[in-house]
Amino acid sequence: MIPVKKVLVDKADRLYQLPLDLMSFLPGKVHSKRPRKINTLDLATFHWPISFDDTISLSSADLQPASTSELAELREVLSGWYSAYHGVQLDPRKEIFLGSGISGILYLIALTFIDNGDIVFVPELGLPTYRRVAIACGGQPVGYSISHRNSWLPDFDRVNSRLGRVARLLFLNSPHNPTGAELTEKELADLIWIASRENLAIVNDAAYASISGRKPSSLLAVHGGKRVGVEIGSFSYLFGLPAMPFGFIAGNREIINGLEQSQKLIPLHIPKYFVDLSLAAVRQFPSNNLRKLRRDLTASSAEAVSLLEPLKLEKVGFDTVPYIWARIDRRRYSATIATQLFRRYRIQVMPGIAFGDTGEGFLRFSATATTDDYRLAQEHVQRKQRLLKLNKKK
Repeated sequence: MIPVKKVLVDKADRLYQLPLDLMSFLPGKVHSKRPRKINTLDLATFHWPISFDDTISLSSADLQPASTSELAELREVLSGWYSAYHGVQLDPRKEIFLGSGISGILYLIALTFIDNGDIVFVPELGLPTYRRVAIACGGQPVGYSISHRNSWLPDFDRVNSRLGRVARLLFLNSPHNPTGAELTEKELADLIWIASRENLAIVNDAAYASISGRKPSSLLAVHGGKRVGVEIGSFSYLFGLPAMPFGFIAGNREIINGLEQSQKLIPLHIPKYFVDLSLAAVRQFPSNNLRKLRRDLTASSAEAVSLLEPLKLEKVGFDTVPYIWARIDRRRYSATIATQLFRRYRIQVMPGIAFGDTGEGFLRFSATATTDDYRLAQEHVQRKQRLLKLNKKK
């Protein structure tokens, strides 16, 4: 018998260029298959607190793909919501696209519109997802600055430079993760004018637009917004549904048309159950689930602020996202402080450096952690500080 040589297939170079995901920055993260039994308070990870109703039994019909007419009805209802909530008139057939979750939609946009070597503007400070999807599709991500010097609002100087004339896309995140900063109607209008002049498409990730209960400015509601860009939303985050990989894009017709063509490469399975839930949530906006979520996030944020003081941290972010953005005393290295919090108090937080260089000196806490988690964290800190004081006296 002729021996068969093992085939070695090396991964594509782009995979080695991808930035690390957020979970890689968590202090004390155990990579072993046998995790250590450590009583850790996870105040870093985002856990969507709304869950599916356990009492509901699904039939096989509920899990079947939604029909064309059911999807059309959801686009129609979503168009009506945009009209009532933001005053935006959308053609449900040509200006709304139903897709997977936020990350999946971002990747589909990159796959559709980014060629090898294309320049893509991404927020720096921001989620690594934008860089990852650009690199995965052969693009060259270029960061535009977001820092405390400008109250966490984007600085578009690079977009106004020669780079802006050759760039294809600009990823925007308003309200912004992790700081919660959001662009006003005037600031969006200025960005729209720049994008129109440079022939640059804007993709706004507005996943947390309804978290605060206060209506933010929509890119599509500003004059010219539909001409230059699209807005991404999540049915879970916007309308208070359980976590499910189901979202939408609204806006520019050419972008929507391109996404529909790309989706044919990998047909998406949208269960009828997802559509039924979304139809009810959009029609009942804001739903009871969403109202309760807002109250819970407000309560957790208040407990988080009580935790910050003994740790010599200062809240500097905004209450528009389910996170608390905090400044470290004397702006010390965020990864070092996060590691110290884990080792000393068994509290896990996200170092600001995970979001980019301008995040150095800051920490991100998740408001989806419960009030009990934050109270217990305060007890951990107080108990340890008492022990440290006793040891010093000895």
